[in-house]
Amino acid sequence: MRYSYKIGQDEFWWCGSVSDGYRMPFGTKDEYELNFLINRTYNQVNPLLVSSKGRYVYVNGSCIIHASAGDLIISEASGDVVSESGFGTLKGAYLAAAKRLFKKRRAVPPLTYTAPQYCTWMETLRHLTQEKVISYAESIAEKKMPAGCIILDDGWMRDYGDWRFKEKEFPDPAAMIRRLHELGFKVMLWVCPFVSETAKDYAALEKKGVFVREKSGKTALRVWWSGVSALLDGTNPSAYGWLKEKLDFLQSEYGADGFKFDAGDAMYYETDDLTFAPVTPNGQSELWADFANLYEYSELRACVGKGGAAIVQRLSDKSSSWDEKRGLGSLVPNMIQAGLSGYPFCCPDMIGGGNETDYHGKTLKDAEFFARSCECAALMPMMQFSRSYWRYGNGVEDFAVKYANLHASFGEYLRALAKESAATGAPMLRNMEYEFPHCGMENIKDQFMLGNKYLVAPVVCEGARTKKVVLPAGCDWLYVPENRLYAGGGEVEVSAPLDVLPYFERRERT
Repeated sequence: MRYSYKIGQDEFWWCGSVSDGYRMPFGTKDEYELNFLINRTYNQVNPLLVSSKGRYVYVNGSCIIHASAGDLIISEASGDVVSESGFGTLKGAYLAAAKRLFKKRRAVPPLTYTAPQYCTWMETLRHLTQEKVISYAESIAEKKMPAGCIILDDGWMRDYGDWRFKEKEFPDPAAMIRRLHELGFKVMLWVCPFVSETAKDYAALEKKGVFVREKSGKTALRVWWSGVSALLDGTNPSAYGWLKEKLDFLQSEYGADGFKFDAGDAMYYETDDLTFAPVTPNGQSELWADFANLYEYSELRACVGKGGAAIVQRLSDKSSSWDEKRGLGSLVPNMIQAGLSGYPFCCPDMIGGGNETDYHGKTLKDAEFFARSCECAALMPMMQFSRSYWRYGNGVEDFAVKYANLHASFGEYLRALAKESAATGAPMLRNMEYEFPHCGMENIKDQFMLGNKYLVAPVVCEGARTKKVVLPAGCDWLYVPENRLYAGGGEVEVSAPLDVLPYFERRERT
């Protein structure tokens, strides 16, 4: 099916592809295309489009979205298309869509957003040991940084699909997790839907028929970033039943609190795959999200649909660069897009970047880049450290300690925002157009609102020591770092030394 909509004068649209946040919004003079037949981005996609003029379009299925010369075209739609208008603003349209479309909501566990998260990925890559994990956690405690969730990333297990701790590297996993709990952490373990041929249960699982098969009938072995492996078929109850048994054992036997559900990308499935029940590649990704939602502490990076689901979402791995597409410059626009796509509980990528290729041969990006990365994440709904910058010395550790504690100091405010998101679907992190409609701020991509009270304008340009910020009219704005009040209604330039995150508190006029 094909649907066509005219883009009005001074109308702007946000399309539900999180990785494309830096390209949003688009209007009458812009071109944009998203092939949603199979999600081939490394992040979340939800086929929801919302407009600054108070209307939305939602596709209940796969499609291709194309905008050109003032026309918005939905083609090859596999399901119903819902379109409503008359809500006046971007906020009105989004909340109306959330009320109608997001059926199940609950708040995520507070510790995921009231304290920083810590992940072993860039700290150790796959070279994890019990000793390294405990040392990592104790170093956080020694610096008096808030204890949040600690994630043991890829490398703790014996093989992909063999979800047992490595015996030599982890002689007593239960004792390790007890120690992490004593330090105040919740513990999450990395898992994926891939099973390698070398995994202990591979032959038995293949005989049981729980893997995705090629059209020839053979088990599909797919190339992914860690090799070549089989894929669990989410439509087969025995597949995720087997995985759930393994994960539940890790909880009951060792005390793990939850899991980081990586992979699950639609791009690793094919339209002609043979499966237990009919399903599209996007559908397999949705089933992976459903499985993750069984666990209180969970995190996804790749997700299709599931707007409003109470799962922590994370931006895909970012490069250690200032780039607006894959680096520090992409964080604000992509986080804005996550909120407008139905993913309010979203975490920017690891501070300093989480791209494995940036690790080799490098020890630390320059202090300026780390400081600005830390500041950029500090007043987002979540922040996640990986490398233990707090152990580097030369003043670098001060940034980590300062902004980890700043984030934690917003804990009660973040709780309130999370509660609101659970009730209404509202983004926790919001673009300026959402809170201040029709004020000409739709294209601002380097500042955001945290709820409706705080305007945050991180420095994302190398070498900058000041920041230009647009302050909405109708209220005053307290520049918190200097305790200085500014009148809204124009652009100001504020001082932003290396250790300063520019942010303002909204003050209503009396």
